[in-house]
Formats: sequence, structure tokens, C-alpha cells
Amino acid sequence: MLALGATNLVGAVLFAAVYATAGARLMSQGAFLACLLVIFLLVTTLWVRVEARHRGLGAVRRVGRVAAGLVLVVFIVPMLILMPAFWLDSYLPPEVGFTRYLGPLMTIVLIAMALTVTVNLVGLVVAVARFALTRGARVQ
Repeated sequence: MLALGATNLVGAVLFAAVYATAGARLMSQGAFLACLLVIFLLVTTLWVRVEARHRGLGAVRRVGRVAAGLVLVVFIVPMLILMPAFWLDSYLPPEVGFTRYLGPLMTIVLIAMALTVTVNLVGLVVAVARFALTRGARVQ
């Protein structure tokens, strides 16, 4: 569970970094799409490899580990990022203008979480397909 959570955390950080970089207009649209595709494939491959370490477990336990790793990251990452940002916003005077950064920050966190969930779904499809192919090869 912790290994899958760490994998999801790595994915969330990478997705947030590429979106923040693109949002700051530090890369072209083509470079952004290429980076997003490469990061998505790398994180999905890492997720499948980490999940495959637990092939000996039953299906329910494996799904439980996947769900726990995902829930862990989906709740903890926004909490670790957004709570301090809102706390800081409540203590800074309005003249600082920190409030204008909250919207983009929340958007980046939401997109990173959505892509992390997508990685988990695609990884789950790949894991099920690998199981079906290896089981079919053993039956024949």
C-alpha cells in the first residue's frame, strides 16, 4: 500500500510540475504535450511494476491495496498543499495579493489528482489484461 501511495505521490508531483511549468509559459504546447505523455507513460509503467510485486495476493487484497494507496494520496496531497496556502492567505494582509495564487494552485492540485486517478485506472486495466493473458497462457 505504501509503495503504491509513493508511486501515486511521485506521479502527482510530476504532473503538477509539468502543469505549473506550462502554466508559467516556460514551454511550448508541443513540449507540454510530449512531457505529459512521457510522464503519464512512465508513471503508469512504474505503477504497474509496483502493483505486480503483489501478484501472490488475492484479488480483493490487491484491489484494497490499490484503493488505499490512491485514497492516501488523494486526501493527503491536497491537504499538505492547500491547507498551508489557505492558512497563509488568512494571515497575510490583502495588499500582498496572495489570494490570486489560490485559484491556480487549486487547479494544479485538482489536475494532478485527476491524472493520478487516471494512471491508477489505466494501470488497473493493464494489470487485469496481464493477468488474463498469463492465465490464458497457463490454461492452454
